[in-house]
Amino acid sequence: MNSIQTQPLRRQGTGYSARSETIRRASRMIGWAAIGLILFGINTAVSELAHQAAFVTHVFPRTLIWCAVPYLAAFVMLHRALHLPAMEGGSIVGLATTLPFALLMIVYAGFHIEYSRGAVLIGYLTTLAWIWFGYRRFVQNYVPVFGYLDKDSLQQLDRITSMPGANPPGLTRFQQIRSVEDAMHCDGIMVERGVTADAARTRMLTQYKLGHLRMYSVERIGEMLTGRVGLDHIDENFFDDYADHYLYGYAKRLIDIVGVIVLAPLAVPVGLVVALAVSMETQGGALFRQRRVGLFGKTFTMLKFRSMGVDKHAPAQFAAQLDPRVTRVGRIIRKYRLDEIPQLWNVLAGDMSFIGPRPEQVPMVDDFTESIPYYPYRHLVRPGLSGWAQVRQGYVGSHEETVTKLSYDLYYVKHCSLALDLLIAVKTLRTLVTGYGAR
Repeated sequence: MNSIQTQPLRRQGTGYSARSETIRRASRMIGWAAIGLILFGINTAVSELAHQAAFVTHVFPRTLIWCAVPYLAAFVMLHRALHLPAMEGGSIVGLATTLPFALLMIVYAGFHIEYSRGAVLIGYLTTLAWIWFGYRRFVQNYVPVFGYLDKDSLQQLDRITSMPGANPPGLTRFQQIRSVEDAMHCDGIMVERGVTADAARTRMLTQYKLGHLRMYSVERIGEMLTGRVGLDHIDENFFDDYADHYLYGYAKRLIDIVGVIVLAPLAVPVGLVVALAVSMETQGGALFRQRRVGLFGKTFTMLKFRSMGVDKHAPAQFAAQLDPRVTRVGRIIRKYRLDEIPQLWNVLAGDMSFIGPRPEQVPMVDDFTESIPYYPYRHLVRPGLSGWAQVRQGYVGSHEETVTKLSYDLYYVKHCSLALDLLIAVKTLRTLVTGYGAR
């Protein structure tokens, strides 16, 4: 396991700090946010002096003061998104900073409030730079240290992080601990849930908890490092995590409807051009209809622009690299996902969402359900135009890679949130521009 390193115990005297490394890191990040707020105050004071000297209007310092609100909101969003893999740092920081400032601009425009564009731009760039530097220092470039009690837990973690077609896990160090003093130098304690509890072990874990140390299962550590769910140890706790974000589904449905309405003026003319190009090259109509499996296992008819030749007797199968069935127009529209424009109707109808696991063909779902444990769990959420597996793994072309894809999909099912959806949306834009993962 290249990314998992063990190291000797680090002791500092005979006593130990009253705060764990996790608490100290959180305090540093809060302190970083507070220092930035002080800098905002200094900038505002300087801008007020500039106003007194008639260099800027009175609106400039007033706008800078209001920029402190999205600044604080950005740090809150960043804190809420820390469960996401640190390797996604660039997208997370950009998203956490841009969204609050975009909402501020909407408030200004909606209520016709006078503001300074220059002050908003300065506030945004200052916030972006400050948060990015802090995130890299305290999160992304920081190599966390996890203590472990049982050596077998490292082997179990290795099985979770090693999967075909998956991205490598983040760099992490591990050290075996035997006392509270050892544990205080760690960011958390990795505990194997399958180990039989005894009185001595229970007392030791209690001491760690009283020392404000965070306890993580091996599976949870694997999720933090890879953005995937380990498929070997899914139990009833998976449904508890899924239930935590159940109400978010209603808000997400509203976002989907509004999103389709907003995109319609652009999607309709582009779709007409694509439909004309497809019709001129192939027979059988521009639209391709196929039965897919959706929310709670219900089937629906998914729409796409036709990108392959017509073969009514072709079995359900993966598309291969340079697949001969793909037409010339089809290769272009598949690369930039233009073939999926008709699926906006599926989103409006409630069969799909903008973000979610990609819906699979019915015969494939039947086969995977028989051969891959927990495969039906991916149907606990509405399927989407783009998903966590698509932006993290890309296209899959084998049964083994499908297992890896399921681990990404179940991570989304378990951790579905506005922060994760927005992160997927940002990374999907990169896919649309570069054509990443298309076949």
